[in-house]
Amino acid sequence: MKGVSGTFDGKLLILGPNGSGKTTFFRAICGLTNIESGKITIDGKNVQDLYAATGVMSTNFQEVYTLVSTNVCDIVKLYTDLSNGDADLAFEIIKNMGITEDFLRKRRLGELSSGQSKIVCTALALAMKSKHILLDEPFENLDPAKKGKMVKYLDEYKGVVLGNTHETWLLKNLQDWKVFFMFEGVIYGPLSVKDLLSAKISLADERGALLKVKVSNKTVSILEGGKRGTLLSSLENLDRIYDLAEET
Repeated sequence: MKGVSGTFDGKLLILGPNGSGKTTFFRAICGLTNIESGKITIDGKNVQDLYAATGVMSTNFQEVYTLVSTNVCDIVKLYTDLSNGDADLAFEIIKNMGITEDFLRKRRLGELSSGQSKIVCTALALAMKSKHILLDEPFENLDPAKKGKMVKYLDEYKGVVLGNTHETWLLKNLQDWKVFFMFEGVIYGPLSVKDLLSAKISLADERGALLKVKVSNKTVSILEGGKRGTLLSSLENLDRIYDLAEET
């Protein structure tokens, strides 16, 4: 990544294909990946100066919660206690995603499947009640019903939510959010989700485009409706954009 710049406030989604740099960017915001130049600030303070500060930011990166080797139930209780969070909320979310407390008492975090781990860590991030919450692919490996439940928890969260995904079909469930796009380590936007519901992608440099991005050295235009292009929400995920680019 280079030249990444943006201000994030409210409910925001970074939408990009796999391998576009979303996770690396989020790790940098959390201080889990060093940056060579520039700075990342949260509420005006350098992210490196916020190490171990409570109530500022929480995330669903698993490595944040693996400092203690114990069962998952104890991890949930420990981290919500340290953050003045809500363990009951964490267990409610986890239960609604189909995982029981009894199951978690018999497992360490590293013994869960990738999908189960993502559910637990996302629930923990939400239950810690931080002002800012950073969620890497929070909908990954969830069936449609569970994705709908997760959207509800994110919508109800009282704070800044910044998430990322490659799944464009989720936009219809996030209509009050704003979206940044990320392609090949570059961020574009933001646009409102409402503007994107009828937006189309054209593999050409179009006049009057809502947004223009670079994909495989080609200009891709996001258009407000119209007859040209492919409906953005019909792609299901943004990985498909590379297939479209190769077809032109």
